[in-house]
Amino acid sequence: MADDKKAQLKSKLTEARNQLKELFNALSEEQLTTPVITDGNEWTPINVVSHLAENERGMSIHIYKIRNGRETVPAGYDVNDWNAGVKDRMGAPSRAELLAMLDETRAKTLEGLESIEPHEWALTGRHPVEGIITIEQYFDVIISHDLDHTADIKKGLGMA
Repeated sequence: MADDKKAQLKSKLTEARNQLKELFNALSEEQLTTPVITDGNEWTPINVVSHLAENERGMSIHIYKIRNGRETVPAGYDVNDWNAGVKDRMGAPSRAELLAMLDETRAKTLEGLESIEPHEWALTGRHPVEGIITIEQYFDVIISHDLDHTADIKKGLGMA
């Protein structure tokens, strides 16, 4: 059962990331710097993909902390402030650098997935948006995060 769960999550993680990378690779240089999200800040596809790479790294750290009985994020943490600073923290990486970051973070996520023990799936921690969720739900959030932002990029560029 645990191996089936791992295989299903691995397949979904891989498919979601492949969709994102396929879209990102197909964008022109102009599209890479076109605002696609305007929520008080303008986010280009480069900003969105930077955000995904950074946040996945953070969620993998959360999973590690949960497995070790440590707090993930404190109550009252402001994810909007954190996300607003992504451009400053990530700078302006190239497409190639971002693709490498995506591959690196996903490899670490998959490595962590493979090491999950059956009793750990139900362990919980605080996600900055979703609240208290299980380790299994953390992996689902990583998947949906890729898919949601892939859709945001398509919509913002008039491709959806």
